[in-house]
Amino acid sequence: MHNELDAYDRRILALLQEDASLSSAQIAEQVGLSQSPCWRRIQRLKEEGVIRGQVTLLDRKKIGLNTQIFAEIKLNAHGRSNFTEFTEAIRGFWKCWSVTC
Repeated sequence: MHNELDAYDRRILALLQEDASLSSAQIAEQVGLSQSPCWRRIQRLKEEGVIRGQVTLLDRKKIGLNTQIFAEIKLNAHGRSNFTEFTEAIRGFWKCWSVTC
């Protein structure tokens, strides 16, 4: 299932972590591979779950989120099920904000 990562794989992953919008041709050029083998490696890393997804990082101030809050939360009930329920509730708030409920 999961093969050992070689130097090419590690370099590809480092580049994608810096800028996930790079094309396979751009990555190939930077790691010293031709485009096709580089593309196949990226696909394999996705299929194996090494690359789980790609995201876009937003500038919070430019979208009107000028305040950053750090909060400590203690749950009265312990256990995995309570933590899962709490996590889903928080995700619901985030979805509500990002999609406008």
